[in-house]
Amino acid sequence: MSRRYFEYVYSEICLAVNRRISRYGLWLLVWESGGDPDDLSSHQAREFVEHHLSTLLAEEGLRLEGRRRKRLEKSIIRYNPDHPTPEEWMSA
Repeated sequence: MSRRYFEYVYSEICLAVNRRISRYGLWLLVWESGGDPDDLSSHQAREFVEHHLSTLLAEEGLRLEGRRRKRLEKSIIRYNPDHPTPEEWMSA
């Protein structure tokens, strides 16, 4: 895979919290959680969401509760970088 998965995770988190977060902070947390941001797999993304997403949000001073959090988690876990997102398809 490519860096597309990391970029997708970054943009989905930013959209969910309605502001930009630190891309470098996210990169470091993914790396510390055992993932490779430049070659992120679905397993690594799942591990990050399940165990480190709360840490990232706390470091940014953000809270994401209830349905919005579940929607974000589901979106990140279900993402398939082999298929373009509607946004990528429309921009091409």
